[in-house]
Amino acid sequence: MKNPLTERVEGQLSHRGERQLIQDISAWLGPCSIPAPYGIGDDAAVVDNSDVTQVIAKDSLVLNKHFDSQTNPAQVGAKLLKRNLSDFAAMGASPGYALVAAFLPKSTTVDWLRGFYTGLRDCCMQYHVKIIGGDLSSTFEDLAFSLTLIGSGNEKLLTRKSANPGDTLWVTGSLGGSIQGKHLDFTPRLEEGQWLSNTGHITSAIDLSDGLATDLKNLCPEGCIIELDTDSIPLSDACQSMAKNSDRNAIDHALTDGEDYELLFTLKKSFNSQEFSAKWEANLKTNLTCIGKLDIMRDNSMNPIRYFGSSKNFSGQGYEHY
Repeated sequence: MKNPLTERVEGQLSHRGERQLIQDISAWLGPCSIPAPYGIGDDAAVVDNSDVTQVIAKDSLVLNKHFDSQTNPAQVGAKLLKRNLSDFAAMGASPGYALVAAFLPKSTTVDWLRGFYTGLRDCCMQYHVKIIGGDLSSTFEDLAFSLTLIGSGNEKLLTRKSANPGDTLWVTGSLGGSIQGKHLDFTPRLEEGQWLSNTGHITSAIDLSDGLATDLKNLCPEGCIIELDTDSIPLSDACQSMAKNSDRNAIDHALTDGEDYELLFTLKKSFNSQEFSAKWEANLKTNLTCIGKLDIMRDNSMNPIRYFGSSKNFSGQGYEHY
């Protein structure tokens, strides 16, 4: 893979100039970019909005934190958008437009940046997103990118903290071991999130980015606990492979590895679980698993998660940003 930074002056952005770089980026993005004043090239973008609920998300990628110098730049570009799309999926929203900010050391290579925007462009075309602007900034720090995604949703948008005691807990796909490739090559569950939103039976939802152990707490409302059946957690092949070569078992990997980008949600206690599963299978191809339920908190425990199952040897500590 090409290193994003170079000491060769003729290959650096500093040899390019900002105006030329903006033209380059617009060309690299191709059909997923639109001209000013509705896109790149003016002081602000103009979006012709009708009477819909707007949804906005923002996420970032930083060199040596979310990717390294050996990562394919096209995968980095795609991941920047897909992280935001996963947030939209958790709310049942539809994407439309994006703004991209790039924080670029002067030693960044034009070739690497072209690959980044090519990957971003291809992902935008796949998910019907238009790039309407952004920002370029020279930095003495690490190479970094930020994307703001703008879209829409209906009155049934899903949120995190609306679950109730008795609701059942579900997760899409399989968990753990994302470092073996899934953290770069994943499918945002947009179709699944929109379907869930339209059912009217989902009380809360979140996308799994920081690990199941952490995101469970973010989903659990005050005064409730989550009873998690660890034996039911769907384990990915990568998760089980990593467990064989580490001092941690597969359940611990599934709970704490993070960057699964699956959907975790709660189903109304009044809706039959078997009927829900049947409707899911009739409409969607993604695997779905019930892994627990919510109950009333009856003590003053600081940890709202109660673990049940045969495995007890795990930390239960997901990723924390600070």
